Amino acid sequence: MNFYKLLKYDLKNGFRVGGLKLMIIILMTLAFCLDFYLRKDIVYMVDPLTPSGTWMDYLFYIFAGIKEYTPSITEEFIFPIKWILIHLFILYSTLYYPHRDLSSLGLNVLVRTKGRLAWWLSKSIWNISYVLSCYISIFLTIIIFCLVANEPISLEITPMFVNDLLDAGSPFDTFPSYLASIILLMPMFISIVLNLVQMTLGLFIKPLYSFGMMAVILLASAYFLNPFFIGNYAMPIRSEYVIENGLQATTGVMLSALIMTLAFLIGSFYFKRYDILAEE
Repeated sequence: MNFYKLLKYDLKNGFRVGGLKLMIIILMTLAFCLDFYLRKDIVYMVDPLTPSGTWMDYLFYIFAGIKEYTPSITEEFIFPIKWILIHLFILYSTLYYPHRDLSSLGLNVLVRTKGRLAWWLSKSIWNISYVLSCYISIFLTIIIFCLVANEPISLEITPMFVNDLLDAGSPFDTFPSYLASIILLMPMFISIVLNLVQMTLGLFIKPLYSFGMMAVILLASAYFLNPFFIGNYAMPIRSEYVIENGLQATTGVMLSALIMTLAFLIGSFYFKRYDILAEE
């Protein structure tokens, strides 16, 4: 079997297995959109001067994360429910397919494949494609919600929502257009990296344990504003364009690209010597 047939096989079967999970992501997004829509009406008491929430405001509300936590007696750690639910569910959605494909029909496909590198590359491309489809589903769901709710589909960010609803504590009155790119791309990019790392770890430990390790990374990122915890870069609210001394997206891209490259290379090297019969 050549590489293109293998990739077609993975895309077809991988998306078939994960189709229901895509629907759940759409439902989660709708719930978060409704939450934002109702919250802004409650906070501003349906003030006629309150601006409508833009498409980018909804995205920011879902992907923002939380501001830096400073441990103290008076301030509690606020769990970033929306942010971590989205990322963990996408991680869970890609967790088992590569592992399960090493048995039954998938094992026969691997035997017919010319070289294990092609198998690993195909699974990596499927993984990336699935994560991209999750985010495209989120983007489209918000667009549809905005159309139904008569909210503007715009890349503009409303500062009052950022400070009042997200409690960002931003010193800026306006935000540059670069922030929209960070909101759109950085959570998606970090999600791709974490999913590929999880898939690589699944070669060394049980998939559920690798999922647990990703959860720990996300929790640590939420608790600590540290440039070496890559989950921080998936929180636009911690960007240099929102808070003073915030994180730079370029640093996050370089660090994440390095981690993603290492994950792919380590997985490729190890899988060449991997005992596939033990997974049968």
